[in-house]
Amino acid sequence: MNLNRVRVNSVSATAWAETGATLGELYYAVGRSSQSSSLAFSGGSCSTIGLGGVISGGGFGLLSRKFGLAADNVLDAVLIDPNGRILDRSSMGEDVFWAIRGGGGGSWGVVYAWKLRLVPVPNNVTVFIVDRTGPVEYIARMVDTWQFVGPKLPDEFYLSVYFPTGSSDGNISISFEGQVLGTKQHTLSVLSQRFPMLGVTESDLSEISWVESIAKFANVDVVSDLPNRWLGAKSYSKSKSDYVKAPIPRHDMVEIVRHLSSGPPGSIILDPYGGTMARIGSGETPFPH
Repeated sequence: MNLNRVRVNSVSATAWAETGATLGELYYAVGRSSQSSSLAFSGGSCSTIGLGGVISGGGFGLLSRKFGLAADNVLDAVLIDPNGRILDRSSMGEDVFWAIRGGGGGSWGVVYAWKLRLVPVPNNVTVFIVDRTGPVEYIARMVDTWQFVGPKLPDEFYLSVYFPTGSSDGNISISFEGQVLGTKQHTLSVLSQRFPMLGVTESDLSEISWVESIAKFANVDVVSDLPNRWLGAKSYSKSKSDYVKAPIPRHDMVEIVRHLSSGPPGSIILDPYGGTMARIGSGETPFPH
């Protein structure tokens, strides 16, 4: 028993999803049900992660700068409390409903299902993955510039940085990954003004549907594979997350990049907040904005 059913109501722009559904199963159901109405859900890009863990932990993703976290888009829930009672938002009370969205799971009972707010997106979004290679100082300057650009772009922009450890002939490679709720022309116009150093060109950009963009960033070959719970061979890694409250000084960024150029196998991902994320009050959910 997977408890992974998803029911989408395109008219009310909502979905009921059982807590055992993966993000991929949810996205596939939303994309299939809203081909003409262009609805989406604001969650992460890892398609095999379970919805219960995503929402109870917050759920940051490509749409969060525009629409907030997954936890910010929960309208109701079905909770089984320690006494075996089945409770909805009204019967569990607003304090408990607040606590189950973004503060960690397993504290107040077992969430059986979530009622989710679906958000409007264009028929097509713009996506890109731009690779840049250069010496330590050049890469550090690009990442330093991103610190002042990524979190301050218009809400419809998501622009992250990915850089693995290691170097080749003294050069380091990094990737800038982006999704924009708008056209290629809009994307080029904004990035050419805000981040000219990145040098994005029209040939770097693709306009595809929202659900196709989810498949792209989840490294899934086709949309129909999103519900799959096993994607290729298993891999194992150790990860740590942290918050950077202020831009890292340029000289420190140079040393970070220099260290990564000769470090053991690994990588760093820098995600931008800002936008709606910066406007949601810290007390709206228990998630540490």
